[in-house]
Amino acid sequence: MQENFMRISKPQVLFDVPVLQIVILSLLFGLSCAKSEPETPTITKLKLIKALPLEGLENAEPSGLTMVDDVLYTISDDHDDTIFKITILEDKAILEPHIRFKIAIPDGEKTLDLEGITRDDEGNFYLVSESTFRILKVSADGKEVSWATPSLQLFGRAEGLFQRVNANLEGITFIGGNKFVLCAERQPRGILEIDLQRIPEQVRIIVNNESIIKPPRGRAPDYSGLYFEDDALYVLERGAHAICQIDLIEGKVVERTVWSYADIENREDLVYSDKKYGHGEGLYMDDENIYVILDNGGDHREIDPNDRRPLLLIMERPKI
Repeated sequence: MQENFMRISKPQVLFDVPVLQIVILSLLFGLSCAKSEPETPTITKLKLIKALPLEGLENAEPSGLTMVDDVLYTISDDHDDTIFKITILEDKAILEPHIRFKIAIPDGEKTLDLEGITRDDEGNFYLVSESTFRILKVSADGKEVSWATPSLQLFGRAEGLFQRVNANLEGITFIGGNKFVLCAERQPRGILEIDLQRIPEQVRIIVNNESIIKPPRGRAPDYSGLYFEDDALYVLERGAHAICQIDLIEGKVVERTVWSYADIENREDLVYSDKKYGHGEGLYMDDENIYVILDNGGDHREIDPNDRRPLLLIMERPKI
């Protein structure tokens, strides 16, 4: 993990020695075409391997994905005390309780509203509670449960985040050491880097509503999931049905790689009836696959009013 993950980058020096002729030629032939922003990345369409309905949990609203020893895990919005294991079968996936835990709900809230999950190098799980603006730590065996942070609400609001009800913290990913990256959902959306050993000094925030990926009309740009690997940070943009690899440079989010699964999620046999809302709520990758879990909010698929099961999309990971 790089120590300077969110350090402000210094601009590159274009010419070490001022040479008049080179400067003139640059002005005439190249400088007028120079761009201050990186070149717009190509949007690559992802290929579907499997779309598996999720069974085993009534009223499941899966939110977040992580993997341990080739097994996927998730949480559910309305289940405040459980981490679920996902067993992948040929034609479906099964949600099964993996860890049940108890924790006092702070701040007078009635629920935790769990929205994201990740794990550290020691096997501990970390969950995001949207209603309390906190990170919850659960040991690998579920016997130790504690709040890893105080409320992050004031930190976010100081930068303009958390302006709307139910549009707060969504995803979380472990980036090494004691550091995590979280995302704020929308209006505005943002990226937060947290060092658990240095709160409040090390809560760094970037607000970002700009994107080359345009969500459908009527939808605000959003983030709903995160994944970190080999110093690369990926975000799940739910409303735009896309995954984007980003860099955080000079207080800005710079988009590097864009993968779209819009054609998959909107496919006739998969799409849900209410098309206004994107459903991607969790992101994970391995060497070969991309996993996106869909929270359909209890909505039914358009082709079958009786099928209200969420979906797990398994897609082919492009080679970069």
